[in-house]
Amino acid sequence: MTGTDSVHGSGDVPGPLIASGRASDVYDLGDGTVLRRSRLTGIDLEYEARVMRHVADAGVRVPAVVGVDGADLVMERIDGPTMLDDLRERRWKLLSHARRLARLQARLAAVAAPGWMLAPDTPSEGSAVLHLDLHPMNVMLAAGGPVIIDWTNAAGGPPGFDAAVSYVLMVAFDASEIEADAGPGPSIERFGQRMFTSTFRRTRGPRFVDAFLIAACDHRLADAGTTPAERIAVAELRKRAIARRDAT
Repeated sequence: MTGTDSVHGSGDVPGPLIASGRASDVYDLGDGTVLRRSRLTGIDLEYEARVMRHVADAGVRVPAVVGVDGADLVMERIDGPTMLDDLRERRWKLLSHARRLARLQARLAAVAAPGWMLAPDTPSEGSAVLHLDLHPMNVMLAAGGPVIIDWTNAAGGPPGFDAAVSYVLMVAFDASEIEADAGPGPSIERFGQRMFTSTFRRTRGPRFVDAFLIAACDHRLADAGTTPAERIAVAELRKRAIARRDAT
């Protein structure tokens, strides 16, 4: 275990469950910290904690890591809505949030990836920290500014790839995933999923995003966690990207 005297064992329930995702649950420990517990078999979150400490040292706002033990990660509790939740409540923030997300990705792209984040065949020169899951559900709007969460997929590589992955994630996002829990009212499409993604791409730079668009589509299609609906959307986006490339 690293950085704390006690991390709750995987068999107990350490506190109230405050969030649950595809692969992990988050519990409130009641002392200003939370425990994120992965449900994946055999996972060790030490690498993710190390990434978070690295980007925090570079000035990127992330939850402060308190300790890690296997599938358990204890970190600072961040209070505030996710960017997606804020968009659902304040639809007039759509364009400004899309630009903010693009600026966050650009800020992250300025953080050099250390050697331990790189695959053996990844050039170290010019490689940046890649979040590889940066979208409105993984940005929390805290009082002091946005905080990027969920660094499970982080790696090192060309910064344009991270921007392209974010774009693909948002274009292909399956709104039915959250609409079932959203209760009555307008769906996510009503506040402009397409407008948000196009504004992100325009702000970040179309050429910058498009240079890695096909590779980003392949990355998503290779991910076992991509839903059937998302796969259809990604495949269609990939087809359009190839057509644009071949036409130039």
